[in-house]
Amino acid sequence: MALPKLSNITYELELPSTGEPIKYRPFLVKEQKTLMIAQESDDTKAIENAFAQIISDCTMGELNAYDLPMFDVEYVFLQMRGKS
Repeated sequence: MALPKLSNITYELELPSTGEPIKYRPFLVKEQKTLMIAQESDDTKAIENAFAQIISDCTMGELNAYDLPMFDVEYVFLQMRGKS
């Protein structure tokens, strides 16, 4: 028997650069742990990859952080962080 899949509440935001609506969920403890591990490593590439992965996971794959302008990445991350 498989474990039950927990559903997370989703929100919608508008990307500042394009005005495109994006659905997202707040990031979870596992994403916060990933970010903390990357921060402790003092490796900027690891931190960059952690941010990109968190944004991709929390937007259900709708966004690729590497394709966005930096102000959109910051905006999306702050919105995800503010709802948790």
